[in-house]
Amino acid sequence: MVIVLAGNPNVGKSVVFHGLTGRYVEVSNFPGTTVSVSQGRLGSHTVVDTPGVYGLSRFTAEERVAVEALRTADIIVNVVDARHLPRDLFLTLQLTELGRPVVVVLNMMDEIRRDHVFLDADGLEEALGVPVLKAAAVRGEGIVELRQRLGGPAGPPPAPPMFWTKLADPVRRLDAIDRLLWWEEDATLIRTVGAGPAPGQQEVVYTRRRQAADDLAHRFFRVATSAKWPERIDRLLMNPWTGLAFVAALLVGVYESVGVLVANRLVGWAELTLQSTWVPAVETGLAHVVTPGSLIFRLLAGEYGLLTSTVTYLLALLLPLVTGFYLLLAVLEDSGYLPRLATLLDGWFLRVGLNGRAVIPLVLGFGCVTMATLTTRILSGERERTIVTVLLAWTIPCSAQMGVITGLLAGLGWPYALAYAMTVLTLFVAVGTMLDRMLPGEPVPLLLDLPPLRLPRPGNVFYKTRQQILGFLWEAAPLFLMGNLVIEMGKLTGGLGWLERMLGPLVTGWLRLPPATASAFVLGFIRRDFGTVALYQADMAPHQILTGAVTLTLFVPCIASTLVLFRERGVKNGAAIWLGSIFVALLTGGLVARLAP
Repeated sequence: MVIVLAGNPNVGKSVVFHGLTGRYVEVSNFPGTTVSVSQGRLGSHTVVDTPGVYGLSRFTAEERVAVEALRTADIIVNVVDARHLPRDLFLTLQLTELGRPVVVVLNMMDEIRRDHVFLDADGLEEALGVPVLKAAAVRGEGIVELRQRLGGPAGPPPAPPMFWTKLADPVRRLDAIDRLLWWEEDATLIRTVGAGPAPGQQEVVYTRRRQAADDLAHRFFRVATSAKWPERIDRLLMNPWTGLAFVAALLVGVYESVGVLVANRLVGWAELTLQSTWVPAVETGLAHVVTPGSLIFRLLAGEYGLLTSTVTYLLALLLPLVTGFYLLLAVLEDSGYLPRLATLLDGWFLRVGLNGRAVIPLVLGFGCVTMATLTTRILSGERERTIVTVLLAWTIPCSAQMGVITGLLAGLGWPYALAYAMTVLTLFVAVGTMLDRMLPGEPVPLLLDLPPLRLPRPGNVFYKTRQQILGFLWEAAPLFLMGNLVIEMGKLTGGLGWLERMLGPLVTGWLRLPPATASAFVLGFIRRDFGTVALYQADMAPHQILTGAVTLTLFVPCIASTLVLFRERGVKNGAAIWLGSIFVALLTGGLVARLAP
């Protein structure tokens, strides 16, 4: 038997899923982060967790996934946010129209009790004709009762739908889901049937269903009208002036905590520790079984060896950075702030062909472009994913590189730091605007439900961070192994030296930098902060330091990010983005060199 969980975004479906199956799935307050179907087991039954949707149609990727999962359902568990009952009942009524057994779970009952909200669950159960259970899934309340209700061989019996419409003759032969989609003017089904609803009928069906949901809520649900501290804070966060001031303070906090504390101090300590303990131990151990200096020894324990450099890179650099950013992101998500940030910035992102949802990968890019590229999967369409991926690859410096660039520019004075920031920001806007006009289609409108502000739950933050870290390392570790292997082979064959010699004339002639800085671009491909560090070793004038910092920021992403880029965007598009970053970096760097005093 297949049990399918369905509900609006942010209602706690994934927490209920975890309670039923014991398997953790990411719990997010940002619609779109759960874009695939997860499965678990409840005894002999299969439990399916679907993406959050507001209605059953096939207009978005989330709706298409949910509809296809519901086709397989023997029992539907409709998880409802009890605080937003009038909104959620619209989907509930659609689910009761499918002719399958439905169990409604009123989640967030702990907050209903806290706010003294009136909710008559028994009356709602009688009116709907389906079982209605109370739950506070994050506390484990109601999960045992739900397991007992679902654990029988047949589950709850189906009930006649509370709301229905008189079907037109052409769709009587369709199953329940297809009949409902036909009323939603699904283009595929209309072509199959040969005709769509009569003009105005779809609006009538929608209005009647919406009115039915509102009537139920009016009968069984009453909210308190007194404003509380979350509402007051909410107004400040959504105000353009105070909201942007909070964003500025948040970005300073992110930079100080992750960019300085983690990226500089913690990473530096971890690298020094591994370099002084792990690397010598590996070299000594290998020397007993492999001839030092041999091909195998260099591949395993060379400058970019698989057992030395790769392990140091993953554990000393990426693990602290990934942990810091995902911990911060989990706190922002669990507090309910991210949807507000997306809404606040939506108007600005529309200027570059995106909506506010793009704030997540772009913010993550300042920590690690590799993991930020992976998170572009949360975006709604191919167009948005392409634009964000290009912006990440061309204009966003990772925290490791940013820390070194900050040190480089700090001694030059604020005019050079401002010139660097304005150059990168101008290019960000120019590239986004150009892609917005070149790529077909329009930005996907931002439709968000703003969850209530709450104090982050430590358990939820911990589990979410842990799952994100494990998932990232699982995907990234093989890429780093492959990348270091390619680089070490390049050193052994002389390929890296040849590349440096090829870049020499371009670096000195077009960028007007010293010949020694050619190695910085090769090292920057290996690891972005390596390339920036190489600028420290060159004796350069202030305008040359500015030119080098801008060019390296825009130059190709590191090898790990490049491999993820090709994996996410495919070979053709990945190669175009990668080669485009070289062109943009050299063009911009050359212009900066000529405009500098």
